[in-house]
Amino acid sequence: MDTTIEIFREEIRKLVEQFERDNHFYLSKQYLEAQARQDFIDPFFESLGWDIGNRAGLSPFEREVLLEKGETKGRPDYNFRIDGATKFYVEAKAPSEPLDKTAHIMQAKSYAWNTRDVFIVVLTDFEEFKVFDASLKPDPRNPNRGLIYDFKYTDYLEKLDELWMLSKEKVASGSIDKLLLKDAQSKRLRIPVDKSFLSDMTGWREELAKNLYKRNPDINVRLLNEVVQRILDRFVFIRIAEDRKIIEPKSLLELVELWKSEGKRRPLQYHLNIFFRQINGDLNGEIFKPHACETHEYDSSLLAKIIEWLYFPKCPYRFDVIGVELLGSIYERYLGNTIRLTAKRVKVEEKPEVRKAGGVYYTPKYIVDYIVDNTVGKLIEGKTPEEIAEIKILDPACGSGSFLLGAYQELIDYHIKYYTEHPAEAGRSTLFPDLIIEPDGSHRLSITKKAEILQNNIFGVDIDPQAVEVSMMSLYIKALEGERTLPQNKELLPSLANNIKCGNSLIGYDFFEQQTLIEDEERDRINPFEWDSRNAGFGEILEKGGFDVVVGNPPWGADFSEKELQYLREKNKQIIVRMIDSFMYFVYQSSCKVNNKGHFGMILPDVILYQNDNIKLREYLLANYSISRIANLGNGVFGKVTRPSCIVISHKEKEDSAIRVINCSKDSPDKIESSINDETLFESLGQNVILNIPGKLFVTNSVNDYKILEKVKSKPNEILANLVDDDGIQRGVSPDLKEAFIVDENIIKKYELESFKLKKVLTGGKHVKRYYIGYQGDYLIYNTNKDDFSKIPNICAYIKQFKDRITCKEVIQKKHSMYALHRPRKESIFTKNKKILGVITEDEIIVALDENSFYATDGLYLFSPIEEINPRYLMGILNSRLFKFLYRLISLESGRVLAQVKPKIIAQLPIRTIDFNNSKEKETHDKLVALVDRMLELNSKKNALPPSSERERIEREIAVTDEKIDEIVYGLYGLTEEEIRVVESE
Repeated sequence: MDTTIEIFREEIRKLVEQFERDNHFYLSKQYLEAQARQDFIDPFFESLGWDIGNRAGLSPFEREVLLEKGETKGRPDYNFRIDGATKFYVEAKAPSEPLDKTAHIMQAKSYAWNTRDVFIVVLTDFEEFKVFDASLKPDPRNPNRGLIYDFKYTDYLEKLDELWMLSKEKVASGSIDKLLLKDAQSKRLRIPVDKSFLSDMTGWREELAKNLYKRNPDINVRLLNEVVQRILDRFVFIRIAEDRKIIEPKSLLELVELWKSEGKRRPLQYHLNIFFRQINGDLNGEIFKPHACETHEYDSSLLAKIIEWLYFPKCPYRFDVIGVELLGSIYERYLGNTIRLTAKRVKVEEKPEVRKAGGVYYTPKYIVDYIVDNTVGKLIEGKTPEEIAEIKILDPACGSGSFLLGAYQELIDYHIKYYTEHPAEAGRSTLFPDLIIEPDGSHRLSITKKAEILQNNIFGVDIDPQAVEVSMMSLYIKALEGERTLPQNKELLPSLANNIKCGNSLIGYDFFEQQTLIEDEERDRINPFEWDSRNAGFGEILEKGGFDVVVGNPPWGADFSEKELQYLREKNKQIIVRMIDSFMYFVYQSSCKVNNKGHFGMILPDVILYQNDNIKLREYLLANYSISRIANLGNGVFGKVTRPSCIVISHKEKEDSAIRVINCSKDSPDKIESSINDETLFESLGQNVILNIPGKLFVTNSVNDYKILEKVKSKPNEILANLVDDDGIQRGVSPDLKEAFIVDENIIKKYELESFKLKKVLTGGKHVKRYYIGYQGDYLIYNTNKDDFSKIPNICAYIKQFKDRITCKEVIQKKHSMYALHRPRKESIFTKNKKILGVITEDEIIVALDENSFYATDGLYLFSPIEEINPRYLMGILNSRLFKFLYRLISLESGRVLAQVKPKIIAQLPIRTIDFNNSKEKETHDKLVALVDRMLELNSKKNALPPSSERERIEREIAVTDEKIDEIVYGLYGLTEEEIRVVESE
């Protein structure tokens, strides 16, 4: 052993000998926990290298070990940290206490498990030393589950290596992960607190729903959901308030005991309703207002069972430890399910929209904090509480309230800081100050001030009434954080009925104006929301100009009926290109509700950055906002689910400041948080640069490369779309099923297919290479809906055998013949003498010259230059390294799993125009055309040869010719040596 461990051995030997000498006293009832900590447990961990007494004089945020004083029943006695992050807890007991006691073990394990961040806990009185894997769900029926070490003090000297795993040195190097149990059973039982609580809540929900429906068979499904939700929300709220010492502990449990002691002669609900009214009088809010949950009958035994499951020893949950943000993430997933009524039973099942989306995507707290910091945080900077009182913050699809909670916390923190720096404004000398200083020196806002902020500043809308309820409850819990034994009958919490409203943010009551006989069920489903209404909406705020901040994570990919789509398309026509997504509507509609100096920030699908269908939305944002931040987050934000996302933050005041951009799409999920919070990783990009990029792409990486694009566009040029004939740039035909419409010589002969309908066809990258077309003998059955199919019986018979495999909706609906190509295009675009063909399924431009009138499928795009343009000149430019670089730059397709070359983006590429009156330019043009001619010739020869020395010679000449073409293209666009190096390094 090295010197450090030898010192550790000597220190432990002394402690063991000391305990052994007088163990009859140390094991007596007279020897208390506080003394044991001072005499043995503190020195034990000091010998492991921990600074228990904070001799280094570090701040409370930096010190290695946080200590609880005296015999506590709340937080663990010791909190061991590295760089401010907790690594393990220690729960201490007096040596006379048996550590096998279930209550002691549950106390030690439950706190760590409920944090969701700490996985090792030690339970010790020095006489014994137990180490548990606290990532396993605590179970009072099996308290020793997760036991890693179980030593007596007499074992310590033999177990030094095991004990040393908890030394500061080892913990800093990652020993905690090595201690965690790796066996199959432990992995199976490693159920995090949020998953466990969600499972229990779902079970209680189903039991309550079945029981309620059995006793109230006339209840409708909407009310059934509301009643069950409200009773569970009240139970959870009360347990949180109890564990945080806001109301008396065991209040619900005592009501169960009262009900039992009375012989169960009155329903438990009778006692609960009295208690609910008392809480409403004390706290106010919305959760305990009179509600149908008080009048619909339940089985008292079921209510008693659920209540008992919320208390120790049956309950492993510490509601003072489970943060409101974690509770929100639990509820978000909980709200992804709903109670359904069928003819025979009641069941809880996933909502259709959640099933379609593949699950619920709760926004991680670090994303919420980042967006809130850069919107709310920027807006309130330097403002007084009086000025902040006028600010209105909105989440138009608030769900369980994560963004509203983040905004509320930002406001609370700012007020605490402001009042600390301006004590004269905090009312410290008054009876009810806004800032309260706790005995330990920490600061918090008064409940009155927190209530005032909540009512003044926080606003939200959601279509789901249960989500609205959860949002309110979460905000109330946040308001009560830090409070203790509040006064009675003061109605301390504000009503949020005018702040958090239920309705469809996208659809107003005008939706029904053109309709008659609308069923109540349809109205309930659509649940319109009238923003401009002063009573039912936020008319007063909008009349004053709108909201100061809009934040959120709006629904992506929501389903709409045809009528809804028609309505939404009309309401949002300014930003619609072709395909739409619900998030687009939310961005457009909610950004319209931001006032002239307001801020806007959302996490959105990454398609808003680059997809052509979002070009009008990008143009709208660029025209109406100063974009301040864009972060491409890739796939890593929503856990195991692949949902590529990004953050867009902007503000209404137009200014010339640069956009701060970052690309985290390649970062591992655990690195994204640190990346977006590291300002040195961001690059700056002028908004005018985006305005000059074809497609107005929101670029997030290679920012300096876009200066090359600007330079290229500064040379005399014409976009490609203006240099092609009237047919434009098109994709090839779309057969419903390739096997049915693309045939070879063998099939033609076997089925005697009518030859006049057969056309030589190319299908994609296997046929078309740079400067080369390799026809492989395929034919296209070129049928359109206008054909007389009776004249081609053999072709029809051949196609008919694929009937069951043709899944086109229009064919199934008999709007389109199964014998015809789905999108046949105009035949004339294929029959031209000269056209350029390009490959769709790539992330770079690959084009070749077709002089044989080939037809093409939709794996290719095609166009014919106008007469004044030599197609070989175009090919040389498009196949160059510069245009490979430019296309990847403006398409953001590079590296995408299903990368595609988009004809609409190619159409915007700047093609250098030639002044043929300038002899030098004409000479350059002709030289490029000659080199492309040579490339066509060389590639034709190469592909006709087997592997050989002659083929190798031709490949070498192709490489040299390619370089010469690149040199000419660089020269045409005036690139410097440094710029050429940038292009070629890509």
